[in-house]
Amino acid sequence: MQRWTSDPLAVPRDAAAPFLHADLEFEDLEHDGPSFVVRLYLNRPGGAEEAEAGHFSVFGHGECWGDLGHCDVPTTARAFDRPHPLTPINITVDVTDALAALPEAEEVTVTALAQSLEADRQAEPLRFKRLTLVTYE
Repeated sequence: MQRWTSDPLAVPRDAAAPFLHADLEFEDLEHDGPSFVVRLYLNRPGGAEEAEAGHFSVFGHGECWGDLGHCDVPTTARAFDRPHPLTPINITVDVTDALAALPEAEEVTVTALAQSLEADRQAEPLRFKRLTLVTYE
């Protein structure tokens, strides 16, 4: 199981406009390996099932069976091209209740526990470019 912990993320709080909804956004998440499940925790580096802030599953592409270069994601696209099946994806997870349970927190640390469904093939399946905490009025 892969354990990943973020740097502290600022919690946007405004007494005049409290948030009604909060999301964690994983940007450019890779899904070229086996399928995996990710459980998320806020300010709980050890993780605890009862404190789970959210979770998501990724249906992985698996092994590439095509010819050399078949599974390489193109760096440019023409106007009517469909996205390549291995183009990284964005995942949004609702963490409203978990963040509301931390009313005094000015920042939070996200711990993600990612478990590949084929651990012998990919021990660290969670790979992405950016994590953002977004709140909405």
